Amino acid sequence: MPAEKGHELTSLNPGWIKKVVPNSYNDENLKRLVIFYVFNTPCEDLSSSARPVKDYGWGKDVWKKGKLKKALFDVAKLEPDKTFFSEKKTDAMKKCFKKAFLSKGFHENRDVERIAIYKPSKYNEFLAICYHIRNSFAHGRLAMYPIKDSDDIIFVLEDGVKKGDKFQVRSRMVLKRSTLLKWIDIIEVGKIVSSKGD
Repeated sequence: MPAEKGHELTSLNPGWIKKVVPNSYNDENLKRLVIFYVFNTPCEDLSSSARPVKDYGWGKDVWKKGKLKKALFDVAKLEPDKTFFSEKKTDAMKKCFKKAFLSKGFHENRDVERIAIYKPSKYNEFLAICYHIRNSFAHGRLAMYPIKDSDDIIFVLEDGVKKGDKFQVRSRMVLKRSTLLKWIDIIEVGKIVSSKGD
C-alpha cells in the first residue's frame, strides 16, 4: 500500500531496534513485564495463558465505569489529543503519528510519555494499548534507553504488520518501565485504592 494513502510505512528492520537487551535491563522487572504483557496479557484472544482483568477481581463493567482507565492513564499523564492518540482506521495512522510527534525519528524524542495507536473495534482504549505492547514485546520491535539521573528506563515500542518489503506501523509508544510496572500493580490489586483510603 502506498504511503500517500495514509498508512505509515517503514523498514522491516529499522536501525533503532536494539537486538540485544543490556545485562543491566535483563532483570526481574523485565521478566515481570514479559510475563504480564505477553503470556498473561489481559487481551483474552492473544494468548492461551491470557488473564482478563475480571480474573483479578474487577467487575465485568469495569471499563464502562471509567475509573480503572482513568487511574491507568493518570500514571503516564496520558491525555487525549495531547499525549494519547488513537484511530479506528489503519490508513489514518500516518496523520496520527504526526500529531503525536511519533513520526520518523520518534525513538529519539523520549522526553514525554506518549502513545499513538490503531484501536481495533474489539478492544477498549487500554486493552488496545496492551494489545500493541504485547505485539511489540513478542516480535522484538522495541528499544530501551536510560533516563538521565534515574534508575528508570524508557521503552520505545512499535507494532504493525509486514506489507511486502515494508512494515505498516499501527502503534508507537514511549513509556517508562515504572509506568508499565505500575499498570500491572493497579490491575493486580483488583480495585482502585484512593489516596484518602476509601
